[in-house]
Amino acid sequence: MTKPRKVSFEEGLERLEEIAERLGEAELSVEETIRLLREGKGLEQALRAYLETAERDLQEIEAGRGLDAFVVDRPSDGPAAADG
Repeated sequence: MTKPRKVSFEEGLERLEEIAERLGEAELSVEETIRLLREGKGLEQALRAYLETAERDLQEIEAGRGLDAFVVDRPSDGPAAADG
């Protein structure tokens, strides 16, 4: 097994599209086909895992978990309120 290569989601998706195009060519050798299939399947799994993680993150946000915390300052009840 080889050391995992790091790619951004966009780079991985672009490379996967390139592989799909290459696999559509009839002139590929068996060795090249196997190499491209191996790389493409690895990219597919990595991209799918990335999307599943992103989906879980979005579900957490929608559920109100893991949000940044904020406190809204209230205007102070100064002299104007006491004149009432």
